[in-house]
This record gives sequence, structure tokens and C-alpha cells, in this order.
Amino acid sequence: MSVATAELDGALAALRRDERNVALPGLTLAYVLLVGLFLSPAFVTSHWIFALIWVPLGVLQYRVVISGHEAVHKTLCYPLWLNELLGVLGQSLVGVNFAAYRLQHLDHHRARSLDEDPDGHIYGGIIKTPRGAKRFVVWTLGTLVEILVKIRQKGTGGYGTLRDQRPEEVRQRRLHTLLVILAQLTIMASAAGILATHLGIPLVPSALTPVELLQAGALLVGGYALLWTGPLFTVAVFLNRSRILIEHGLALLINEETPGAISGPRIPTVDIVPNVVERLIFSPFLFNYHCCHHLYMTVPHYNLPQVRELCRAHGVKGYHEVRGSYLTALRRAMSA
Repeated sequence: MSVATAELDGALAALRRDERNVALPGLTLAYVLLVGLFLSPAFVTSHWIFALIWVPLGVLQYRVVISGHEAVHKTLCYPLWLNELLGVLGQSLVGVNFAAYRLQHLDHHRARSLDEDPDGHIYGGIIKTPRGAKRFVVWTLGTLVEILVKIRQKGTGGYGTLRDQRPEEVRQRRLHTLLVILAQLTIMASAAGILATHLGIPLVPSALTPVELLQAGALLVGGYALLWTGPLFTVAVFLNRSRILIEHGLALLINEETPGAISGPRIPTVDIVPNVVERLIFSPFLFNYHCCHHLYMTVPHYNLPQVRELCRAHGVKGYHEVRGSYLTALRRAMSA
């Protein structure tokens, strides 16, 4: 082992051992804001409130989605039981089976090609479409197809892993399926109550007449769509789709333009160093250092900036950085 390699390995080992609860204050604030926005129509009479909170709700839901990624790698927070608790509960809120997600996501890290990648359905169809307007349409309107795949893959089915699951993994996945269903029913009932309060409709019907039953059903569906699944499916999923398109789709397009530009044994990915606003929206938990994460996935997210410096200093094979913003990278992905 060379001196340079020993120095790199030692620095990485120190970064892995650095266990701090850096994410907890921000995650706590995100949940507080999420609950506040969710409840706000019960206290605001204007119907415009639903339009005003739609995007902020989706952005906060996206942050919960990404927190699950950190929990999958057991680096969201410490000790481990707290990491697992926040991972399971948070992902249940956004309709994700945490056990199935962990299996599928680790397969994503093992993938050596687009065809092997369980996340390939997100960006593969986009980059295979001719550049320009057609690719733009697939990127934007393909969100619906992605949602349907995600429900099967990470919702209740646990589809997406490439290997046989151990009996304890199957039991855990089934338990988490029940938690997902329970969480969504709770959100649906709560959203119906908030919508009823907003509209001035009594929460307890005077009699179970056909009209009142129909009204209760409309409140359940309408409240759930306005206050949860609508923002989740249109904002959170689309942000996630766009991010993955850059991290892996653009990386593959770069390799097509310049074969071997991003070399390594696994599917290529890139780092983005965006401005503060884009980092808050697109890359909570320093997700923009995604190439560093794929190269050294056991390093906690808050130490990835140091990993970037190590990769640049030591010329680590497979490290690649895309200059510019997320929006610039998206434009490049559309035209490459």
C-alpha cells in the first residue's frame, strides 16, 4: 500500500467514525413546518390556502423522503435505534416501506449498469429518448409512470431487490407494509377532518344518509389529495426524479459523449456544487455530493464535503464533478 493510499484510507476511516446528530435540528424543524402547513387550512378560511401551501408541502415531503435515504445507510442520526425509528416512521408517512426501500437501495449501489439498477426506471427512459422536446415530455409527464412503479416497488410489495430475502427480512417488510397502510389511513382521516373544518361541515354526521356518506367520502378523497398525495406526487416525486436524472442519467450521457469520462466498477454518478437555494430545495442532507456518497457510502452525509476534497486531492477513480447549478445540469441533460 502506497503512502497516498494509506493516507486516504486513514482519513476516510476517521470520517466514518465521526458520529454526530447533525441532521436532527433541521429534520425536527422540517416536521414542525410540515405539520403546521398540513393543519393550516383548519385555521384559514380562504380557499387560496391550498394553493399557497402546495409547493412548500411537497418540498418538505421531499426532505422526509431524502431523510429515509440517510436512515437506510444508518447515518441519519445516532444511536441506531433512533435512526431506525425515524427511518420507519418518516418513510411510512410518505408511503414508503422502509425495509423494502433498504433492500432495493443497496441493490442500487451494487448496480454496474442501467439495466441492473432498480432506480433505472426513473432516468433510463428519459436519457433513451431523443434530446429536445421529446425528452422534456418524458421527463415531466413520466412522473405518473414512476409513481405507479414506486407504489409496487417501495410501497407495499417490496418489489425491486435482486436477491432472495431472508425470512426475517420478509417479516420486517410485511410489518412495515402495515405501518405504511396505518400511516396513510391516519393522514387521510386527519386531512378529511381539516377539510371539513375549513368548509364548516360538521365532523360527526347527524345521520348516515346516502348524501352524508357521499360527503364523507368526498372529504376523505379531497382532503387526502389536497393536503398530502397531491403535493407528494407532483412536487416531491418530481424533485426526486429530477435529482436522480442529474446524478445518474447525466452521468451516463457524459460517458456517451466521452467514453470512460467517469470510470469505475459501478454505475456512474456525479457531484453537483449548487447555490444555497438549490441546495435547500434539491439536495437536503448534502445529497449533491452524490458521487462521493456512491464511492464511500458509509461516510455520514455531513462529512461528504471532506470526502470531495479527498477525492480531488488523491485523484480517486470514478470521481466526477459537474460545474454549475442543478438547473444548468437539467438543461444539459435535456440537450446532451
